[in-house]
Amino acid sequence: MCSWALRLKTRFRFDDSLDVVAVHMVGGIVGTLLLGLLADHAINEAGAGGLDQLGRQAVAVLIALGWAFGCSLLIALGLDRAMGGIRVAPQHEFEGLDLHLHEEQAYIFDE
Repeated sequence: MCSWALRLKTRFRFDDSLDVVAVHMVGGIVGTLLLGLLADHAINEAGAGGLDQLGRQAVAVLIALGWAFGCSLLIALGLDRAMGGIRVAPQHEFEGLDLHLHEEQAYIFDE
């Protein structure tokens, strides 16, 4: 699933240089839901998988997504107010932030 998500990221040109969404979010959601569905009494006597546990896992996923989004939004809004904006100038983004901010290029593709 993570590999599929990485291909979609590339296809739709989603800006996620560290592949956080494809690897951590997609992998975490799929793993959490499959754990709820495939849990077995042989591994953990306290509970087993099934639709009931899958529902609990889905609620946990929604809570985690809401919490992560809410906290990220608050941090972004706080930084935006404190710094007067958190986006770089379009020209700097076009040139590349490695060159603009660090005066070096991470990847050279024209050789």
